[in-house]
Amino acid sequence: MTREILTLRVRREGEHVLVEAPSVGHFTESVAPGGALLAGAKAGVLITLGRAFDLVVPEGVAGVVDGPVHERVHAPVGYGTLLYRLRPLEGASAAQASAAAQESKGAPTFRSPSAGRFWHRAAPGEPALAKAGDVIEAGKPLGLIEVMKTFTLVTYQPTGGLPARARIVRVLASDGAEVAEKAPLFELEPA
Repeated sequence: MTREILTLRVRREGEHVLVEAPSVGHFTESVAPGGALLAGAKAGVLITLGRAFDLVVPEGVAGVVDGPVHERVHAPVGYGTLLYRLRPLEGASAAQASAAAQESKGAPTFRSPSAGRFWHRAAPGEPALAKAGDVIEAGKPLGLIEVMKTFTLVTYQPTGGLPARARIVRVLASDGAEVAEKAPLFELEPA
């Protein structure tokens, strides 16, 4: 079973990149100092209200973990708590980041238009609005985003380099997942 995904918060401080918690919870499975963090890579797990979320590095971010790294197995963190300080990549790590960026360009990804809880179905018991293998075009309903009991229909919009007609290769966010704005929801291929 695929774990739900949360995208890490990022801010820059000089040449360093500061990677922060996107929500409150207990942080675990941290990357050790000296390890490389690349866009799209898993960078730990956040446990919130008994649910585990994979923490993913956002696009455009790459670096070597300089500090801090939480020593405790389940370190309590708040929204915006500093998880990693990254220094710029050099040598082989820079080559890995470049290769990862090229690879990610090959698979278009439909991203969440806003933060909230992502639902695959219009109502409990209903079939998913979109699933792997479906061919989608502009205006096709893909799911719902819930914010404070208000539901917004998410439709496919082929913008930002997405194909006008696409096939869903993989569903990246599970039903009921808390997602950040621009979190990946579906991996696509041109149809």
